[in-house]
Amino acid sequence: MNTFGKTAVAVAGAALVAATGTVAAQAETPWCTGSDLVISAHRMNKPSANATAHWMRLAPAEGVSCKIGGSLSNVRFFDASGRKMNIQIAGGQTGNYVEVPVEGYREAAVYVGSQITGPTVTPAFILFNLPGQGSLGDEMLVPWPSSIGTTVRIGDVTEPVG
Repeated sequence: MNTFGKTAVAVAGAALVAATGTVAAQAETPWCTGSDLVISAHRMNKPSANATAHWMRLAPAEGVSCKIGGSLSNVRFFDASGRKMNIQIAGGQTGNYVEVPVEGYREAAVYVGSQITGPTVTPAFILFNLPGQGSLGDEMLVPWPSSIGTTVRIGDVTEPVG
């Protein structure tokens, strides 16, 4: 084999190793579980006098690298005494499924909005299941920061805006 042929074989081999290494690295990233994440809920600026906006931050626990995507399920709000509150979940999932890498400084987010058409309520906690892979994800209980309307829309897991 001449020098050109050896070089072509070496370049093709290096490209194959690089491509399979990238695919293997992506395939090896585990799905996020509750113990992989530090989850907190935050109030955002009110978009109007008749609406509330919040976001839930899904940050990696120390040293964790994982991915997550989809929608929260079995969402319920509770008061400080642990009683389930009568807050309706009106959907809001966008259907735009993305898997978000969560590692180092990279985080995922879930946005929560509500219209205020009557009295507001102030939950102490939100309880939900994380998205799982082929099954229900871990159940998480997170402190809730402020009042909301009695009908809530919850978006899909996404990359944080801004």
